[in-house]
Amino acid sequence: MANPLLVISSIAQAFSPAFAQMLSQILYTQAELRSFVLRALRVLVDSNVAIASQDLTLLEKLPSAVRADTISQDQAAKNIDFLRSQAESWLAVLFNVFGSVDRETRGMVGEVVTAWLGIAGDTVRHALVLVSSSTHHPSRP
Repeated sequence: MANPLLVISSIAQAFSPAFAQMLSQILYTQAELRSFVLRALRVLVDSNVAIASQDLTLLEKLPSAVRADTISQDQAAKNIDFLRSQAESWLAVLFNVFGSVDRETRGMVGEVVTAWLGIAGDTVRHALVLVSSSTHHPSRP
């Protein structure tokens, strides 16, 4: 039986704006499903990074279902390019969720933020540094 994930030719095809919006709404409104969506968002990024890099240490950390039937290194790199284009939106959602959940859940959200920051473009990372520095060093009137 073919892996259903391989039927879809790319993340860009599967990860439509409507699907992303549905996942965002689940993160905001359905606490009982939040951990599943967070884990999926992290595995999505981590698995493509591991496959694109062919780093054995990263590959060994992937869930067995992902390791059993992987995509090509080239497709993983294309997926990362697409995910990078979505990183700014996902980071906004994840930071909003981080601010709204209890301390016990923040670690999991933080892990997903770290994964998405790892593929975010320089512009996104630079903007986050600017925001972070402005909140730590408020300007005086």
